[in-house]
Amino acid sequence: MSVEQRLAKRMGRIEGSGVRRMFDLIATMKDPINLSIGQADYDAPEEMKEAAIRAIRAGYNRYTPTQGLKVLGERVLDHLEARRGARPESVLMTSGVSGGLLLSMMALLDPGDEVLIPDPYFVMYRNVLALVGAEVRTYDLYPKRDGEGWRPDLEEMAARVGPRTKAILCNSPSNPTGGMLREEDIDRILTLAEAHGLWVLSDEIYDHFSYDFPFASFVPRMERWNRCLVFGGFSKTWGVPGWRLGWAVGPEDVLDAMKLLQQYTFVCCPAPLQHGALAAFDLDMSAHLKAYRRKRDLVYEGLKEDFRIERPEGSFYAFPAYPEGWSEKDFLEAALERKLLIVPGSAFSNRNTNFRLSFAAPDDKLAEGIEILRDLARRGR
Repeated sequence: MSVEQRLAKRMGRIEGSGVRRMFDLIATMKDPINLSIGQADYDAPEEMKEAAIRAIRAGYNRYTPTQGLKVLGERVLDHLEARRGARPESVLMTSGVSGGLLLSMMALLDPGDEVLIPDPYFVMYRNVLALVGAEVRTYDLYPKRDGEGWRPDLEEMAARVGPRTKAILCNSPSNPTGGMLREEDIDRILTLAEAHGLWVLSDEIYDHFSYDFPFASFVPRMERWNRCLVFGGFSKTWGVPGWRLGWAVGPEDVLDAMKLLQQYTFVCCPAPLQHGALAAFDLDMSAHLKAYRRKRDLVYEGLKEDFRIERPEGSFYAFPAYPEGWSEKDFLEAALERKLLIVPGSAFSNRNTNFRLSFAAPDDKLAEGIEILRDLARRGR
C-alpha cells in the first residue's frame, strides 16, 4: 500500500512550509546569514520570564479553564480597549494566532465554503483552510505602480465574491509584504462584508510594528458588524513565539463554539506561560519598535537602487522582486551559495516573482545580507 493510500485524502491538499524547511537547512549550516525566519531577534523581557518561572515554582502547572485565565482575558480586553478605543464582546486565549484561526475556521466553515485570502498570504492560511475542506479564492495585493504599497483593490475583491463565499481573511501588518491596511480600506471591506453577509477574520499579530502611521484595526468596527473576529497575541511584540499564546476576540456565541472545539484539540494554553504573559501589559516595548523602524530603513535604503521593493510599513518583512534575468530557483541557489537564507515568494503567493526577507535579525547580519543581494543583482545571472 502506498503512502498516499495509507493517509487521509486531506493530506493531499497540504503543502510543506517553505519557511519551516529553513529551520532544517539552518541546522546544517555554519554561521548562516539568516533573513528567513519570522521571529524577533530580541529575547523575552525578564519580567515575563520571571513571572512564568514563579508560576512554575508555585505549582501552576495544571490545566487552566479552556478559555484561559480569567484575569488574563480581562487584561487582553483592557489592553485592546486602551489601544483601540473599543472593548470587544468576548475573548478566548488560543495556542497562538494559528490556533485561533484553526478554531475559527472549524467553527464557521463547512466543506465547499469559499474564503477570500490576500495574495501574497501567510503560508498557513491556504493549508488550514484545506484542512477544514474550504476552498480558497485570492484577492490581489500586488502594487500596480511603484510606491503604491501592498493594498487590496476593493473593486477586484468585490468581484471575487461568489455564491459560496463565506468569509474574508485580512492580515495587517502583513506577513510577507510589510503592507498595511488604512482606515478607509477597513471601512470598505466591512461594507462589502455587510452587503454579502460575510465573516471577516483579521490577523493582527504584528499590530505593534507600525512604522509610519497609526495601526488601523477591525476592533473598533465590531459594534458596526458583529460577524468579525480579530486575532492577536504575544509572539511578536514581546518576543515569545515559542510560548504559543494568542487571543481571539469577537461575538460571544462564536467564541463559545471555538472554546468547545478547543476542549478537544488544544485543551488550554500552557498554564505557567499565561501567568508569565500577565506581566506583558506593564512593559514599554517602544525601544524595540524604534530599533525595527531603523532596521526597516536599513533594508529599504540598501535595496531600493537594485530591486523593485515597496517600503515596508509594518511587520518585519520586505518582499522585493527578483532582479531582471533571474529565475526564482537560480536566485535562491545563488544566495544560498553565499550562506544567505531568504524565502521564495512562491511559498506565499500564486506568483514566483518576489522573495521574502525578514529584517528581524542583528544589524551586522542585515548589512551582510544586503551586500550579497546587491552584488547578485548587479552581477546578474
